Amino acid sequence: MSIEIKMPALSPTMTEGRLARWLVKAGDEVRSGDVIAEIETDKATMEVEAVDEGEILEILIAEGTDQVAVGAVIARLSGDEDAVSMPADTSAPAETSAASVPAQAAGPVATASTAPAAALVEPDWDGETVSMTVREALRDAMAEEMRRDDRVFVMGEEVAEYQGAYKVTQGLLD
Repeated sequence: MSIEIKMPALSPTMTEGRLARWLVKAGDEVRSGDVIAEIETDKATMEVEAVDEGEILEILIAEGTDQVAVGAVIARLSGDEDAVSMPADTSAPAETSAASVPAQAAGPVATASTAPAAALVEPDWDGETVSMTVREALRDAMAEEMRRDDRVFVMGEEVAEYQGAYKVTQGLLD
């Protein structure tokens, strides 16, 4: 089953945006965190990252399209079952000429390392744990940095108007 990539809400008040540019094309493999597109709002241009791994099956909204509603499906990504059940297409020619590669795609090519990745081992925690939301954890981390370094501060119109972007900074400046 494919995974739907939807138009994200990049601010609390965003209802639509412009799909400025795709940084991937159908057939490209992406990993979680890879930047796949640029979205323009009335205030900024933001990068959209893939939230899952797979192959871009199809792009549903062309770059340059205005007034794309938040939540609209803009592309489809292969899921785990798609990767297993879809055989590789061996009918296409294997050679690619330099003229067929877009100018923006030219550059160094990353290759997968053949060495196994070292596993990150965290020490066991035997101390007391506290249950909190992501919002609370972010607010506490920001407050700690603001106390530690007087050059760290919060700014932006959403901080004042909405008590923080997604209310992360709610009560932080009190």
